[in-house]
Amino acid sequence: MTVRLDSPPATGSTGNNGAPAPGIWSLAALREAVDAGRITKVLLVAADNIGRPLGEHVPARRFLDHVDDPAAFRIPLMVWQLDIEQDLNPDLEHVGGLSNGGPDCLLQPDLATLRVLPWIPDTAMVICDPVLADGTTLAIAPRQILKRQLARLAAHGATVQCASELEFFLFEQSYEQGWGSDYRELTPASRYQAAYDPLVAISNEPFINAVVEQMERAGIGIEGLACEYGIGQQEINLTHTHALEMADRHFIYKFGVKAIATRMGKSATFMAKWDGAGIGSSCHIHTSLWSADGATALGDHSLFDGFVAGLVANARDMCLLYAPNLNSYRRFAPNSFAPTTVACGDDNRTMAFRVIGEGPTRRVENRIPGADVNPYLAIAGAIASGIDGIERQLPFPALIDGDGYTRTDLPQLPTSLPEALALFGTSEPARAVLGDEVHAHLLTVGQGEMNAFNHHTVTDWERRRYFERT
Repeated sequence: MTVRLDSPPATGSTGNNGAPAPGIWSLAALREAVDAGRITKVLLVAADNIGRPLGEHVPARRFLDHVDDPAAFRIPLMVWQLDIEQDLNPDLEHVGGLSNGGPDCLLQPDLATLRVLPWIPDTAMVICDPVLADGTTLAIAPRQILKRQLARLAAHGATVQCASELEFFLFEQSYEQGWGSDYRELTPASRYQAAYDPLVAISNEPFINAVVEQMERAGIGIEGLACEYGIGQQEINLTHTHALEMADRHFIYKFGVKAIATRMGKSATFMAKWDGAGIGSSCHIHTSLWSADGATALGDHSLFDGFVAGLVANARDMCLLYAPNLNSYRRFAPNSFAPTTVACGDDNRTMAFRVIGEGPTRRVENRIPGADVNPYLAIAGAIASGIDGIERQLPFPALIDGDGYTRTDLPQLPTSLPEALALFGTSEPARAVLGDEVHAHLLTVGQGEMNAFNHHTVTDWERRRYFERT
């Protein structure tokens, strides 16, 4: 499905005339709801390395009483040392590790993200930025990485609007049932491939309607929704907005879909490819360039030309940020609707990048990321790549026609996590645009994912192949 980026959207924190954007709560509104007994707790969260919300609940009254105290809310710094299994990565010991005493960092609430979560009763949520004891923000936190790249782009007189198209698979079994069966024999939400089929969508309406209604109440705008190509696959596209707000909405949306599925006895997965025999789930990210005040579209400006050129030129080096997991690389296969060729085409879905529209509202779709992506890092990587193209004054790339899957003469995406790690690790442009500390951290996180597989995993394939016959 294609989203539109044809008018300047709200920047997220405020709407017209400075009023709060839909779904965003003021402290006064929260206090009124707390006094009335409608809200009893506030969930303070930050994005970890993988892009999950980690944090803690506090009583709503305590939040209101201490919201102006910069030292009131804390979380262990080692959150950013953990992998997806919450094992401590020994190569990230310097990030709040036990050798340093396992210190806390402070959680600074971003009140522009304060909203009520319909899928958790009586609860408000606010996204926080982690702050170190010396008052500086944690540079390696994903949201800070994105903020830094947006500040760099602002120095060039521009900002970015984004929209993400997130796909996921929906199943009739709960997460507990899936865990108990090793995720075997799950019942998908459709019996056959049913892309854009409204008849098949009818059976999913109770779940999808709950997602749409609750996202609207949480201030997460939805552009469109449909059954997708895979059996049981769904696509719900988020309405475009400022890049930071888009990443925040994406972050909350994934949490919400899983929470709603849990409450309805179902499960949803955002794995890049949950079934080797099926199709993968993407997260296409549409990006347009605007003036720094967000009022003027720059799709026909030389800044946009350089930005798109940088996306293409740095795609292989930055692939780790678009495809961060071992499973991510299962998507990249011919005729899979996931790209293999690094090139840009005019409304061409077989390329890594697809240019859509003409004139000022022209935009580019990045088709590399899968649904497992950390939105803060994927958007930050794209902006960093685009800035590199702007600063090098690269010309707009040649638009490639035809079937990108057959173009082996063009650069190809990495086919594995080790290849992506090698490209990212040796990339001077990636190091230069992200900074040494962030580059080293992201590389170490990726290497930790690879090490966990190489040294601690025996697959079903290995057991079937070797158990009896070796």
